Amino acid sequence: MSVNTLLIESTENGDVALDVYQKLANDRILFVCSQITDELATDIVATLLLKDAEDHNSKITLFINSDGGDVRNALMIYDVMLTVEAPIETVCIGSAKDEATMILSGGTPGLRFATKNSVIAVSQLVHDWYTHSNLTDAKKILEQSLSDNKRMMGALAKSCGKSLKQVSLDFERRVFMSANQAAKYGLIDKVISSNKAL
Repeated sequence: MSVNTLLIESTENGDVALDVYQKLANDRILFVCSQITDELATDIVATLLLKDAEDHNSKITLFINSDGGDVRNALMIYDVMLTVEAPIETVCIGSAKDEATMILSGGTPGLRFATKNSVIAVSQLVHDWYTHSNLTDAKKILEQSLSDNKRMMGALAKSCGKSLKQVSLDFERRVFMSANQAAKYGLIDKVISSNKAL
């Protein structure tokens, strides 16, 4: 635990050291601000399920600043976001790329935001399937990568209200968008300039 994430809170039992992120999680505020790994995805999913069980009427906020990561971990987060009853507010606060963009766009309609200087990027999945594999395994890995890519493009299409074919064509090569462009495309609902908008 980094010392920089600790704060001291006075209680009736004396001063207590608290982790900033844990305190925010207690208040239903979570962060996807690194590569989407097994550990991050498991933590996010577990907290989503816990907070939904505690109160499925109050929103949960995901702040996002991530270059993406493992697509299956991102799909796990996305699926649970759609499963829980609590509204999921997503906010891009720096950049969201690829798998992170899928999570950003998967928030509850009307609650998907980005700060005005955010950058949102999307491209087809990249996979070095041809390395360190025999031909049979390489073919299977390529087929799985194509399937994963179709799932991600399908999730984006659903969030944007567009066809899978259209989204796949639009993001055949990497596309960088400003927050306003992302709103126009349908990846988010609104660009925010102050916390009053949240």
